[in-house]
Amino acid sequence: MPKISAVMALYNTPYSYLKTTVESLLNQSFKDFELIVIDDASSMQYKEFFEKFNDDRIKYFKLEKNAGPGHARNVGIKKAIGEYIAITDSDDVYMPRRFENQSKFLDENPDISLMGGTFRFSNKKRLSFVPIEDKDIRMFMLFNSPLNNSTIMFRREEFIQRNLFYTEDINFAEDYELWIDAMFTGIKMANLKEFLMIYTRRPGQLSKAKKEKQIAILKKLYKKIFSNLNLNFSQTEIDLHYNIECSNFNAIKSPEEISNWIDKIIEHNKNLQIFDKQTLIDKKNHILEDFYKFKNRVFKLKIAEYNFCIYKPFQITFERRS
Repeated sequence: MPKISAVMALYNTPYSYLKTTVESLLNQSFKDFELIVIDDASSMQYKEFFEKFNDDRIKYFKLEKNAGPGHARNVGIKKAIGEYIAITDSDDVYMPRRFENQSKFLDENPDISLMGGTFRFSNKKRLSFVPIEDKDIRMFMLFNSPLNNSTIMFRREEFIQRNLFYTEDINFAEDYELWIDAMFTGIKMANLKEFLMIYTRRPGQLSKAKKEKQIAILKKLYKKIFSNLNLNFSQTEIDLHYNIECSNFNAIKSPEEISNWIDKIIEHNKNLQIFDKQTLIDKKNHILEDFYKFKNRVFKLKIAEYNFCIYKPFQITFERRS
C-alpha cells in the first residue's frame, strides 16, 4: 500500500501544461505514492498520454458525465488507498520535495490532520503569504481560504470517518467549504513554510458575471460559518464582513460598525471556542488600524510590488502589496 495517494481532477487541460505537472509529480524525491487521475468527462483524449509515461503509479479513470472538480476529487479520494491524500491540480508545478516534506511533517505531528504550504504564482517571483499555525489559519478562515488546494495533504482515514468531502454543487471555493467543515469538526491544521508549488496563472481575465457569482458563493460560506457559531446575522452584516475582507473601506461608514461586528463574533465564539479569543481581538485592532489609515490616505501610486502612499498628517510610505 502506498504511503501517499495523489489525487488529480482533470478536465481539458492542455497537454503541455499537464505534461509539466505530471513530470513534476513523478520526479518527487518521495517515491512511495500512487497518482489517481479522475478525468471529468473531458472532450480531449488522455489515455494514451498517460500510457506514454509507462509508470504503474499512474491510475487513470474517465467519468462518463462531467460533474465538476469537487465530484472528481471525491471519486479519487474514495479510490485511494494511501495513508495520506495529496491534492494535485492538472496544470501546476510541484517542487521535488513536496511529498517528502509534507509526509514527514504529518508523521511527526499526529495532532495535525490537514495541511498546505507556501507557493507562488507563475507570473510572480514573490512567495504568497500563508498562515502557519492552527490558530492563525482559523482566524484567516473567518474571511477567506487559508489553505491553497493545490498544496493540500490530509489524513485519508480521518476525513472519511468524519464524512469530510468536497462540496459538489459549486465550482468555486469548494475547497474553502471543506476546510470550514473540517474546522468545525475539530480538525487541526497547519501550513509549511517550505516552498511547495508554482500555481499556474493562465491568460484571460475573470468575467464580471463570474466574479459576481464567486462573491455570492463567498458570502454564502460566511453565512455557514456564522450559523455554525449560532450567530444571528443580517445581510448588511454579511456585506460588511465581505467589505472588511476586501479592505473596501469606502463602503464602511464608521469604525464602530467594524468594532461592533467583530465584538459580536467574539461573543458568540465563547461557547464553541473555534477561534482563539486574543487572535480575534488582535484581528479587530488590525482591521481598525487599516480603516483609519485608509481614511487618512490622500494619495496612492502602485509601483511594481509596492504602494507609494501619502497620509495626513503628512507622511510618506512604501508598502509592499499583498
